[in-house]
Amino acid sequence: MTRLTSYQVRDMPTSQRQTKQHCFELNKINRLRRIYSAAAYACSGLILLALMILNVLFPVHAMASNSSRLIERADSEGNQSQVTQGILRFQQNGQQFESLPLKTDVQMKVSGWTNRVSVKQTFTNETSQWINGQYIFPLSHNGAVDQMRLIVGERVIEGDIQPKKQAKATFEKAKKQGKRASLISQQRTNIFTTDIANLGPNETLTVEISYQEKLVYKDGEFNLRFPMTINPRYAPAQAMSASQDSGQLMQSETSYLSYESLSPVLPTSLLSFSHELFNMENPTNSESPSSSLMVSLSIELDAGFNVASIDSPYHQVTTTGAADKWQINFVNQEKADKDFVLTWRAENTAGNSSEPMTAVFTQVGQTHSPSTLVNSNKVNRANTAEVKDSHRRNVSNESQYGLVMLTPPSVTNSKELTNSREVTNSRGSTDTQAAVVSSMSTHVPRELILVIDTSGSMSGGSLEQAKQAMLYALAGLTSQDKFNVIEFNSSVSQLSATSLTGSSSNIGKANQFVRKLDANGGTEIGKALSASLLNQTSDSASGNEGGNVSASMLRQVIFITDGAVSNEHGLFQQIEAELGDSRLFTVGIGSAPNSYFMERAAMFGRGTYTYIGNTAEVKSKISQLLAKIEKPVSTDIKITYQDGTLPDYWPAQIPDLYQDEPLLVSFKSPAYNQQDLVVSGYTQGQYWQHRINRQAPRKVAGLDLIWANAQINAIEATQTRANLQRVKSQVEALGMKYHLVTSQTSLVAVDKTPVNPMAEFNHNMQVKRHLPAGWKSPKGVLPQTATSSRLHILIGLSLLMVALLHGLWIKGYLPGQRLILPKR
Repeated sequence: MTRLTSYQVRDMPTSQRQTKQHCFELNKINRLRRIYSAAAYACSGLILLALMILNVLFPVHAMASNSSRLIERADSEGNQSQVTQGILRFQQNGQQFESLPLKTDVQMKVSGWTNRVSVKQTFTNETSQWINGQYIFPLSHNGAVDQMRLIVGERVIEGDIQPKKQAKATFEKAKKQGKRASLISQQRTNIFTTDIANLGPNETLTVEISYQEKLVYKDGEFNLRFPMTINPRYAPAQAMSASQDSGQLMQSETSYLSYESLSPVLPTSLLSFSHELFNMENPTNSESPSSSLMVSLSIELDAGFNVASIDSPYHQVTTTGAADKWQINFVNQEKADKDFVLTWRAENTAGNSSEPMTAVFTQVGQTHSPSTLVNSNKVNRANTAEVKDSHRRNVSNESQYGLVMLTPPSVTNSKELTNSREVTNSRGSTDTQAAVVSSMSTHVPRELILVIDTSGSMSGGSLEQAKQAMLYALAGLTSQDKFNVIEFNSSVSQLSATSLTGSSSNIGKANQFVRKLDANGGTEIGKALSASLLNQTSDSASGNEGGNVSASMLRQVIFITDGAVSNEHGLFQQIEAELGDSRLFTVGIGSAPNSYFMERAAMFGRGTYTYIGNTAEVKSKISQLLAKIEKPVSTDIKITYQDGTLPDYWPAQIPDLYQDEPLLVSFKSPAYNQQDLVVSGYTQGQYWQHRINRQAPRKVAGLDLIWANAQINAIEATQTRANLQRVKSQVEALGMKYHLVTSQTSLVAVDKTPVNPMAEFNHNMQVKRHLPAGWKSPKGVLPQTATSSRLHILIGLSLLMVALLHGLWIKGYLPGQRLILPKR
């Protein structure tokens, strides 16, 4: 029974006639109120229903908010949530202070096919407080980091390799005890984090990191790259949340959700854009040392052959020397906002050799043997810039490490392939080799899928370079070809549902499609891979626009992006599983692309990686790529000993080789096994093989580090939830054995003498880092992962309406709560 208010009782009419009239009027009013209430409820329900439909059809992609907190302490796991590149940071008495490094110096020693790199970053504590610091920095993705020194004043503290958790515990204990200490950990293959502890007032600190890498040889020239900054990375949407509303989507739109990345979570400062975390220099004073992270660099080049030309396409350098020995230096200190690249070419490079070109380099024993690790302090202090020459030890039971280079036979325009023949070289060994097939005089039809990244990280010059590359690739198509254009950011859109013929009208439509592209949103590479790789069966079968796709037509995917993502491991799994008959060719764009992802994605995709650093390179590099990928020069390449047994070499799965793309493989062999190596493969359907003599190799130091690093990368690429612990154990064992920083091992250096009795009152440090050159920052935020923000709004409105109705019920204002009782 509803309540009767005292106000209604006092106003009740006395006569029966008045009572009836009053009841009639009240019933009329109540009916109107019920109609109005029903209309209000219906409108509210329609609004909520519209919000729900809007949330399903158009999910919102959230933007990473600007963080006002610049200082974040390390959590119990040691993860750094706000760490910046090449920079120390601190906060004192609630105020922010900035301190850029006084000097960042890079020294390289190139010997043949290997490069030994020493990176020194020097900082000064200009405050009156003791401080702790953290910073994050990029290194070469091919580099094997094996050495670290911490120099504070007159004290030199050598780094020792330990399992990651143990190294972290050692560092934290030293920090609490007031000892100077440093810790180097790996976040990714090309991203490392350093912690320092107990740097005193007005003290200068230098962190020196050394690593070994193999060089890249491509298109007749040697190439080395040194990264100087890190592109902000995109964290894709979690498969769990995305799969909730994907039931009605096609397989090509949802398959990427099944590939989980097992890589460690990156520091927050790499996953979001905030003006507080970056140097926003005044354009008129952008080179001011007070606001920029500056780098000096010098290279000692011992090429091993007469050098015809040396080029640094993105930085100004000076070169002095002659023949095979050169000295290269920066003209002035350079701002650390783009990758440094150096190339050099040998005199009289053979362009069309029908003979395979070979070279082998070896090293006996390990660089860091157990005996050298015991006395590592003495050895490192005597010589830290070079790897200890392992060839001085000639122990019979030590392993031999090597690096094999082989350039396969070139494709020439001569005669048809002749039968296999025996060839005797100058060393007396016998090569069984097939003569070379002539390249096809006619154009090889292809199905070319062009994929372009239009995410927020591609803003500015990167997108302009990518669009020019796309337009140039489209211009090279013929009527025999088929093609499609796919652009992606947070979502994927295509020029056509299926591949189009290369007619002038279709190419014109594609040009218009490309020119209208703009940078915005996240970097959902997984969606783009599914769209470009999983549709190959349907496209090949349908044959739209009057022509079936020939079974012999090459299906090639050119993927143009900066690779600024954090889920590399999951994407590698996806490429390997979905590749099919396609070949994936990656094109890195921008001043600081994620070369680790780009190069390994091309390896899993059985293609090649091309880097375009500025607009002037687009035409030449894309034309070279399109000409090269018409046909692989060699396929199904294998390496064996003479007796047919397999050596321990990496990469174990050798990709197809294209014109001027040599084979470069690291191997390990017992010292007693001196059999020659036999490399074999197929050139345009014809079998060939070549024997490499190991009796007179060139001796080079540090090859064991390169081999171990390649093996670690290969092992980590195979990890799944089922074998995760076994992979971690294998990586840790290899890191400890070869003294390498890995995902499971770290370098830690601790001074034995406590210097700070009040270590618990130390302050942390932070300063800003550089955005990549040419990168136009979004307005305050960097697009990040998708969220259910509209669903959250829906839930909030629903709760607000429930609260409003409850309040009206308490007050007695809801229709039906008032009941007028007539007098009796």
